Amino acid sequence: MYLKMFGLQEKPFHITPNPRFIFLSKKHKEAFAHLLYGVKQRVGFLSLIGEVGTGKTTVLRTLLRQLEQADYQVALIFNPRLTALELLQSIHREFGIPFRDGESNFASLHDSLNRFLLEERQQGKTVVLVIDEAQNLDPTVLEQLRLLSNLETETDKLLQLIIVGQPELDEVLGRHELRQLKQRLIVRYCLTNMDAEDTAAYVNHRLKVAGYRGGSLFTEKAMRQIYRITHGLPRLINILCDRALLVAYSNELDSVDHKVIAETQAELSGEKVLKSKRWPFAALGLVAVLLLLVSLQPVFLQNFFNQIWVTDSSAVTVSGGEKKTAPPVVSVVEREPKLLNQIKDKISSWGEAESARLASSAVLDRWGRAGLENFEPDLYRPLEAALHNAGMSTLRFQNNPEKLLDFNVPAILSILLPNLTGKRYLALLRVEDGRVLTEPALTADGWLPVPYLEDIWFGTAVIPWSNFEQLPYIDNPGKEGQGVVRIQQLLRQAGYSNLNINGVYDDETILAVSNLQKKTGLSPDGRIGAQTLLQIYRLVGLEMPQLKEEAAP
Repeated sequence: MYLKMFGLQEKPFHITPNPRFIFLSKKHKEAFAHLLYGVKQRVGFLSLIGEVGTGKTTVLRTLLRQLEQADYQVALIFNPRLTALELLQSIHREFGIPFRDGESNFASLHDSLNRFLLEERQQGKTVVLVIDEAQNLDPTVLEQLRLLSNLETETDKLLQLIIVGQPELDEVLGRHELRQLKQRLIVRYCLTNMDAEDTAAYVNHRLKVAGYRGGSLFTEKAMRQIYRITHGLPRLINILCDRALLVAYSNELDSVDHKVIAETQAELSGEKVLKSKRWPFAALGLVAVLLLLVSLQPVFLQNFFNQIWVTDSSAVTVSGGEKKTAPPVVSVVEREPKLLNQIKDKISSWGEAESARLASSAVLDRWGRAGLENFEPDLYRPLEAALHNAGMSTLRFQNNPEKLLDFNVPAILSILLPNLTGKRYLALLRVEDGRVLTEPALTADGWLPVPYLEDIWFGTAVIPWSNFEQLPYIDNPGKEGQGVVRIQQLLRQAGYSNLNINGVYDDETILAVSNLQKKTGLSPDGRIGAQTLLQIYRLVGLEMPQLKEEAAP
């Protein structure tokens, strides 16, 4: 009814989720960062808890949009009212794992799921299972999830399990019989309501997406009133603002002020509304007193909406029950907010292909290679292909900033910001005195304090490197050939002088490789891959660029 009057192309305040209207407040961005960190680090078990209408679905949609199909297998289960056996069967259906309904049992389903997870891991994929409305899960089903969280290799959790639910989920997890499950929750985040600033930004964002191009449709006083009534709960904001536009339309007003909001709130609460344009002074005084009482009694509003739930959103519970901030997500209070915002604005101003060209060329320059010129628009794999065409090998890095700096090789970071479509790329070129040198530059001198890196990068990078002697990767014991001979020779040069050079990838060679991996901070799995070869080349003294000047050649 009111669209034409206010110059809107569609209704801005839908109750049902619409991806085009997604708005991430500070709370939503924190929740997104926690979940993305947990998935990228393969911590295994995560939870997102929030009251109805706080935007849990918004966070999930944003997270899942960032997980590329080439690297992730994702399944969502929205109907948790299942038995433990039915849950396992549903997981199989969602991932496309074959099974026979009549012949399936816990043992066979666990076995087939484990095989599937191992196969996906060998292909370099991370498997993510999201269970929504998890507060409705039966304790026996939650115990089944605990058993699924045990599926792992020596170094990785095979299944990333995210359970999402209302505050009742926290109560369920607090039961004594589920204490083992709660201890496995590595990352927990409680999503709370938006503050006044984000509430106003949320309203204006939805108006803009809906096509509004005028001035301030909602006055500042109206915005403050909206926040006081809704306490920053997105769903309630939508209900209130949609009705407020209708009230303004029916009164032929070209904007929404605090009086319209008060009238709207009264309508929604079922109170009788005074329609006289000139209220008697006594009536005005009575309304003023009532509004004052309402403002002093938030419990009244909470009972009216029955939706408000407040908790500490900055804390996550780490295994063992201790509450502390998640490692990669440091409170903005510990940064300079103005600088952090400038950094994010700078990243947002880049184009995807241009940032990839600048970042990759800067890293190639460190290797003495010519920069790249042209890219396909869809970048991650084409970027790797272009680097291969330039004569470089590439390895994919997935870990935290500390591990990357310890790895000590220039890298191309894949940057994901919640408000951006696609990726941006950033070259990490040097490390010095707690700062990193980047290209494109994020500061005036190009040097960025390491803590800020934790706010913009969530652990995925491409590292160009040179496989100087084109040595093979080795996954299995017993492999033979000249490649193995050369690896054994290099291991002897790297300090393992007693190693027998027999051309067989035997137990002695595997032990030497494992010890080298421990020494250089890699997972000691005894396999020869890109990271291990790069460290072997470094230890034997082959010349290659490093992040730290003081590092040994």
